[in-house]
Amino acid sequence: MSAANHRVLHEALTGRRLTKLEYGHELPKLQDRLLDAQFELRKQRTRAVAVIVTGIPGAGRSEVVNELLNWLDPKFVTVYGFRPPNEVERQRPPLWRYWRVMPPKGRIAILHAGWYEEFLADSVRATERDSVVVKREVERIRRLERMLVADGVAVVKIHLHVSPELQARRLRRLARDKATRWRVTAEDRWMARHYARVERVFEHCLEQTDQRPAPWRVVDGTDRQHRAYEVGKVLLAGIDGRLAGEERPVRVKRPAAARQRALRKLLPTNHPGPRVAEEEYDRELEVLQGRLALLSRKRRFAKASVVVALEGMDASGKGGAIRRITAALDARQYRVVPISAPTPDELARPYLWRFWFQLPPRGNYTIFDRSWYGRVLVERVRGLAAPADWQRAYEEINEFERELAEHGVIVAKFWMSVSKDEQVARFAERDRNPLKRFKVDPEDWLNRKSWDPYQEAAADMLALTHTSHAPWTVVPADDKRWARLAVLRSLCDRIEARLG
Repeated sequence: MSAANHRVLHEALTGRRLTKLEYGHELPKLQDRLLDAQFELRKQRTRAVAVIVTGIPGAGRSEVVNELLNWLDPKFVTVYGFRPPNEVERQRPPLWRYWRVMPPKGRIAILHAGWYEEFLADSVRATERDSVVVKREVERIRRLERMLVADGVAVVKIHLHVSPELQARRLRRLARDKATRWRVTAEDRWMARHYARVERVFEHCLEQTDQRPAPWRVVDGTDRQHRAYEVGKVLLAGIDGRLAGEERPVRVKRPAAARQRALRKLLPTNHPGPRVAEEEYDRELEVLQGRLALLSRKRRFAKASVVVALEGMDASGKGGAIRRITAALDARQYRVVPISAPTPDELARPYLWRFWFQLPPRGNYTIFDRSWYGRVLVERVRGLAAPADWQRAYEEINEFERELAEHGVIVAKFWMSVSKDEQVARFAERDRNPLKRFKVDPEDWLNRKSWDPYQEAAADMLALTHTSHAPWTVVPADDKRWARLAVLRSLCDRIEARLG
């Protein structure tokens, strides 16, 4: 669909029809090919398919979805409809409810309007929308779809369209019959009365969000048989991977050399950092924990939430810092999420899926012991992610954190910077202590052998993902007491600045 064509919906109404004979002849062949493609999708499990179906009232969205379910093996297809966000959904960023239903590789998800639902509804009803807001919503959708396609989710977008005359006839026919009048809502009637306005909104949306990795396909809904057949062909192309054009490789802009050198100085290898005496530590710890407790009980905090991400080399003190945070909080108010190697279920979905799933409701904390930065740290260093995947992850992570911040989530990120000598001393101490021996495993020693590549990866991470809405705090961590106080102090400052 060309964005330059400003009458794409009108021109899609070709009036093409399939006779009963043609439909009966062609449909079995299409069904057979769809089932074969679905079987191969399930067998290979290298990609998933997300089908977005939009359309004006009376164009036949529900009928099309029902037909697809009849043609496919329904055990491996899930259909989702979205109403206005409920209380649980409103407490998270707008995309949260769509991430929750993202299909795993090998499966198909059909989403009624999907992430276009709210954008279209808001645009249709509003007499005038802030152009900056609209631009941001379009950008959000385009980035999401590019990321999904790059992560193995084929995004198939279908829009069904009919003329205003046919729409009116269909809605009247449904409304006259007691058995079907429930299908015509007040919203449908309103949209039918404002057909021209609705058409302009849909057309603008399609033009702004049509892109090579996730193109729109407009289907004429005039003839039911032709409509079904065309939608089936579009879905087949999506399953086979023939819809999305070839994407250009992501090129990551390297940090400026001067900034890179400055960041490396924050990641010491053998330089002792600041220290604090035990008596002073105990006194300051009590003050900071009391401050955090009071901030978390403020009335304004109930409208915010906090995501804390702690990263650092092994034995850098992440766990100790987390325990000093949680000691100040109500146990009902937080969750600690330790991140390790992804499970098979997590590997079957886009990389960020498991982190979206853990986002807290308002008034709560989620504390990540390691986080989504694993892709640009351990996965990069150990070769667990392809270069193209970890290179595009910087932009995807920045967008993820921007989504959180725009919803009022306070994002606090800490890099616990421990020296090489201090790390090996802590390994030895843990080996000697029976109660801490479990904290050291062969993976830790293996990671230590890659110290320099980890430091380089960390410097790139800090340079490329330090933003105004989600800044990094680099904490010298050779002295555990000093590091714990620094984390608490920075976290309190972040929350205080957000609450005012």
